[in-house]
Amino acid sequence: MRRVGLLGGTFNPPHAGHLRLAELAMEHLALDEVRLVPTALPPHKAAPGLDGPARVRLLRDLPYPVETLEVERGGASYTVDTLEALAAREPEAAWILLMGSDQFEGFGTWRRPDRILELAALAVSPRPGREAFRVPALLDGRERAAWTGAPGEWVRLPGTRLDLASTGLRTLLAEGLDPEGIPPQVLAAICRENQYRNDCLGERMTLEPRLASVVEAARSKKAFRIRLFDVTGIASFTDTFAFMSGGSDRQNRAIADAVEEKLKEQGVRPISREGEQNGNWILLDFGDLIVHVMDEETRGFYNLEGLWKEGRELELPPDVPPSGAATETREG
Repeated sequence: MRRVGLLGGTFNPPHAGHLRLAELAMEHLALDEVRLVPTALPPHKAAPGLDGPARVRLLRDLPYPVETLEVERGGASYTVDTLEALAAREPEAAWILLMGSDQFEGFGTWRRPDRILELAALAVSPRPGREAFRVPALLDGRERAAWTGAPGEWVRLPGTRLDLASTGLRTLLAEGLDPEGIPPQVLAAICRENQYRNDCLGERMTLEPRLASVVEAARSKKAFRIRLFDVTGIASFTDTFAFMSGGSDRQNRAIADAVEEKLKEQGVRPISREGEQNGNWILLDFGDLIVHVMDEETRGFYNLEGLWKEGRELELPPDVPPSGAATETREG
C-alpha cells in the first residue's frame, strides 16, 4: 500500500516551514510521497488574496507534487471532501494528514472529524515554543509511536523550529523586500508572477528577447489583442502561447510573415506553419513557442485563451509609436 502524506494550506505564500514539515514527514513516517494541497477557499479564515491557480503556480517548482483537487473543485475546501475524493480515486493508498499543533488542537471543530479518521491518520508537529499541546477528546487513546499505515491514528513529529507567519512574509514582500523563509524557487515564481508586489527587487519584469521580438513584429503589421501565456508545466507540448488578431486573411498572413522573418533573424525557424490556404487562422509552431494569428470570429469561436486560462499571462512591453505617427485605438 502506498503511504502518502497530505500537507494542506493556503500557501499564501509557500515558505520554508511548509518544506521543513514535508521533510520531517518523509524522514519519520516512511512515506512514499508528500503532496502539497492548496485550498480553494479556507473555511476557517479569510480568503487568500491570490486565487487558487496563482497559488498553484507558486508551488510548481518545489520538490513535492501539487494535488490540485481542491482548487479544481472550487468553493470552501473541506478536508473530508478531499479525502473521500482521493480514497475513491486511489483506493490502494494510505493517507496521513500533516499539520501543526495549532491545527491539531482545533481538529474537533473540522467538518465530520469522525469520518476523516475513518479515511486518514494525523501527524502533528509542535509549533515553535509550544512542545506541549492539547489532544482533542476524540483522539484520546489513538496516539502511536509510529504510524502503522492505518487510519484513525495520530503520531508526533519533531518541530520545524521555524516560526514563520504568512501574514508577516506578505507584508515584507509588499514593501519590496526579499524576506528570509521563502524558498528561492518561490521567490523566483513571485517575481515571474508579479505577485504581492509590483516589482521584483526594484526592477520591472521584462519579456525575454524572443518573445519581445514576436510582439514587435506583430505590432509592425498592426496586429491587435496580442496576448502571451506562459503554460510551462501546464501544457505538455509547449511552454508559451502567443495569440494575436488581424482584420483580414491578408493581414493575418502579413503578421505571420513578419513574426517568422523576425525570428529567422535570430536563427529560429518554425517546425511547421499551418493554415496558410484559408488565412483565418495561421499557426507557427516553434516547439516551445506556438504563435496563433487569427481573425476575431475564429478566435472567439475556439476560445483557446479560455482553454489555457491557468497559464500566466505575460505583460507586454509598452507600444510606443514612431515620433509624429498617428495612433490607432482598438477595443480589446
